[in-house]
Parts: sequence; C-alpha cells; structure tokens
Amino acid sequence: MTGQGIVPHLGITPNSARRESERTCWICFATETENLMATWLHPCQCRGSTKWVHESCLYRWIDEKQNGNSRAKVTCMQCQVEYIIIFPKVSRLAIILERFQDIVRHCSLFVAASAFLGSVYWTAVTYGGLTVIQVFGQQRGMEIMEKGDPFILLVGLPFIPVALILSRLIRWEDALLRLWHKRHEIADNLPLVKRLFNRPSNSSLRAGEPAPLSVPDEPVDFARIFCGGIMLPSIATIMGNIMYRNMTPPLYRTLLGGATFIGVKGILKIYLRQKQYLNKTRRHIVDYTEENVRIYMSDGQDESRESVRQIAGSEDNESDLGEDMENEVADADVDINPDATQTSDIDDSQFDDVRDHVIISVPDRPYTLFLS
Repeated sequence: MTGQGIVPHLGITPNSARRESERTCWICFATETENLMATWLHPCQCRGSTKWVHESCLYRWIDEKQNGNSRAKVTCMQCQVEYIIIFPKVSRLAIILERFQDIVRHCSLFVAASAFLGSVYWTAVTYGGLTVIQVFGQQRGMEIMEKGDPFILLVGLPFIPVALILSRLIRWEDALLRLWHKRHEIADNLPLVKRLFNRPSNSSLRAGEPAPLSVPDEPVDFARIFCGGIMLPSIATIMGNIMYRNMTPPLYRTLLGGATFIGVKGILKIYLRQKQYLNKTRRHIVDYTEENVRIYMSDGQDESRESVRQIAGSEDNESDLGEDMENEVADADVDINPDATQTSDIDDSQFDDVRDHVIISVPDRPYTLFLS
C-alpha cells in the first residue's frame, strides 16, 4: 500500500498535508524558505498555520504583553494555553529587588490617587477658611476658626466650596421664565377669575392655531458652574463693599451684596432669555429666489458657495427658460417662408438671407430663437 493511498483514507488531502508540513510564522508571516537560519517553535496546542512561530518574533511579542513585568503569565490568543517560560537561576538579592519593584508598581497607583484626593481636600479646606475670613471679616473669621472644634472645621470648611458649586445647579431663572410664559393659563384656572370673566376651566388651543414653542432649557456648562460657584464669595464681598459700605457687620454686608448680585444677574438673564425666545418664535423662512438671495445672503458669502448655488439652480433656470420661449413663440405672430426652411436646396451665398428669415426675435428677451 502506497503513501498516496493512505492519506485519503485518513481524511487528509495531499494539499493539507503539504500546508501542515510547511512552516509559516503567525507573527511576521515569513515561511521557512525565506529565512533558513531562523529558529522555529510551537509553544502551544495550535495546529495548522498558527502552529509555528519564530523564536525571535515570539520573544518580542511576549515582551510587549508583559509590559516590563517579566514574571507575568502570557497565554496564546487562540488556544489560551500558557506559554512555558523558563528563566535561569538568579541571586537572592535580584529576586528581592524584583519583588520590591513589583510592590512599588502596584502601590504607586493608590499613592497617586491618594495624593490627588488629598490635594483636592486641603485645597477645599483652604478655600473654606479664606471664605470664612472674607465673609465675616478678618478678625471675626480668625476668632471663629481658632475657637471652633477642629473636627467640625475639617468637615465643614471643605463643604463650603461644594455647597457653592451645588447652589449653582438651582436654575431659578428658568423656573421663573416658565412661570411667566404660563401666566395666562394659571390665571384662567383661578376660581376668582372664572367667576368674574366666565372663562372655561381648560384653556385649549383654537382650531388651526399652532402650539406655542416651549422655553428651551439652557445647556449645562460645568466649567461655568464651577467658576461661578468659586467666585461668588469674592463678588458678593465686592458688591457689599460698593453698595452697602455704611453697614457695619461684614456678614450682613456680604450677604446683601451676594443677594443683589444674584438678583440683578438673574433679571438680566431672564431678559436675555425672553428676547432670545421671542426672536426664535418670530423667525420665518423665505423662498429661495434670486431676489431673496441678493437681499439676505449677498453679504459675507464666499465665491465657492455662490458657485455651488449657481450650479444647483442652472437646471431649473434652463427648464423655465425653455418653457417661456415655447409660450412666447406660440403667442407671437411669426411669418416664416416655406422655401427658406428647405436648407438642402440653398447654397452658401444665400445662407445669410435665409438666416434672416429663420431667426425669430422675441421682444423684451436677451436671447433669439433659431428654427432648424
């Protein structure tokens, strides 16, 4: 029995057996014939094209996977078998240093996170202390912090910037603006208004009347919220010193200055939001015509955008132009010589005369019509 008869009997074709015997590195895809001096390994249970690999390519791939930790385990991506890596014997001092290096690598992440959180905490404590001095005055503020309980100070002072930032999340301007837009609906639902004006309980929209646009919510800007909360004590102190300088207690002066600043800023914000709302409800879109383009879009447009519009509208202009020409030719009283239309019997010397008879001039149009 020959070898060719055995291979089909085992279910293995000659081509598959040839591919199995040919070595190909699954990392660099180089074959055995391309590098005859390379060392080949099959470090896992993979078969077929992923069985063989160059030793040098496998070393580089293992170094990338270990990422500096030579003791880390590396497994095959296909069969998930752990590679058997044998290290030579080293001294006891090298083993101790390597273990210490691993401990430092694992602990460095927690140390860095603790240092960052600690710096944030002590920054908040310092900010809270400065805010107390700024609000109560230097003498009264130092007295409060010196006579206060240390535990309460360590807990209460860092809560001051947190409370200021959280207070910025209260959107009282939006609530007041929505209340202003619903003032008629709220007034119609009052019992006294119903009795005096005999209005229905539900103020539904009239037939065909479009629903009014709702007041859009202002997008949340965390950077603006953070800066506004942090700068609020300083702004309140400045406003109090300017507007309420005759008031002796610094605390009352700062509180009134902060309330004044928040109130004025809120009123101006409501005014701006209302104007933006009215501007949005009164907008309208006009038709795309040459006159509207010349009036509304002529300023600040580049040449490329104008050329795109001209190309996009060229087909429509040509179709409209052809229709106008056909209508005006049908309405016009045109007398065409039948002999002049037979161009086959006309020589070159009479071409100009025939063309004079064929050309039809349309009044008030910058073009002429040629008939064949």
